[in-house]
Amino acid sequence: MGAGHDSGGKDGAATGANDKGGSKSGSTKLTPGGLGAPSAEGKLVHSQDPVPVLMYHVIASPPSSAQLPELYVDPKTFDKQMEWLKQQGYAGVSLNQVYDAWFKNGELPEKPVVVSFDDGYRSQYVYARPELRKLGWPGVLSVIEGRIGQPNAELSVAMVQRMVNDGWELDSHTISHVDVSQASGAQLQQEVGESRKLLQKRFKQPVNFFCYPAGRYDAQAEQAVRAAGYLGATTTDEGLASRTRCSR
Repeated sequence: MGAGHDSGGKDGAATGANDKGGSKSGSTKLTPGGLGAPSAEGKLVHSQDPVPVLMYHVIASPPSSAQLPELYVDPKTFDKQMEWLKQQGYAGVSLNQVYDAWFKNGELPEKPVVVSFDDGYRSQYVYARPELRKLGWPGVLSVIEGRIGQPNAELSVAMVQRMVNDGWELDSHTISHVDVSQASGAQLQQEVGESRKLLQKRFKQPVNFFCYPAGRYDAQAEQAVRAAGYLGATTTDEGLASRTRCSR
């Protein structure tokens, strides 16, 4: 699944975000895990057209020490971007819902968009989660499995579970954020395949998609993704995600 989706090398840290986690009034109840048919205000249609996939990392202003400030979007700007999308007629969907429309005769809103988040930062929970809840949209969380719930982790197990319960899709971004185009053998299998199994066991979710760290992949990494049973993968190749580019 080719998409404008990135992991951007070294990670930034969320800056001093408190765990608000509350919902806003008028939010739409979504199916946990971004599964099932989309919950859209407008008409749902059968479509196999390409779909835009947006990528976010840290929802915060970049600190002066940030090595990759381009991976930061402050909360007010994020909210404005989401509101603009809604005003333009877009409706958020999950990758699972896109896949179902492309290959299983499922339906999508007339103007679908996937809003995805890499790595797993607390600011995604604190700021992105309530904004998407207000809009009734799912997010797609591609997490680094080995960091969830660790001491001083950005996201706890409970936070990830709440996001899943809110309708967010959970996908894998490896165990330790290695460049899988430089991995092979047991390490490649561990980072790609075992990360999926661990997330499935912990959160009882299908974890159907893989996100290539830094967007880097090669034929061997693609084969590992297929062997692990993923339905597709996201990367940084420019252009819309399309049915013909989906790694099935």
